[in-house]
Amino acid sequence: MSNLLLVMLGGGLGAVVRAAVTNSCSKLSTQLPIATLIVNLVGSFLISLLSGIAIAQAWLSPLIIVGFLGGLTTFSTLSLELTNMLTTKSQRMLFIAYSFLQYGLCFIACLIGYVIA
Repeated sequence: MSNLLLVMLGGGLGAVVRAAVTNSCSKLSTQLPIATLIVNLVGSFLISLLSGIAIAQAWLSPLIIVGFLGGLTTFSTLSLELTNMLTTKSQRMLFIAYSFLQYGLCFIACLIGYVIA
């Protein structure tokens, strides 16, 4: 199977999982966009955990790393959420807290995956 088809398949599955997480989290009443935090934490952990394995299996990288995890995680949504928080005066402290949560926790999740792998 060509790499582009593997990316398409994995990306579609990742996007569906992200939509399911977003739908599930929309029922929670929280000021933080928790769905984006969840998918980015899981993606950060899995990308470091699976990168070594994906190098050994040529088809895994386009399917899982680029496709599924690319479809699951979302930098553009995070950027929009942070922009909305920053431009709303009442949410500037939330902007700071959410930035630290996203970047700090996702880095830690990636580091844990790397250590485990």
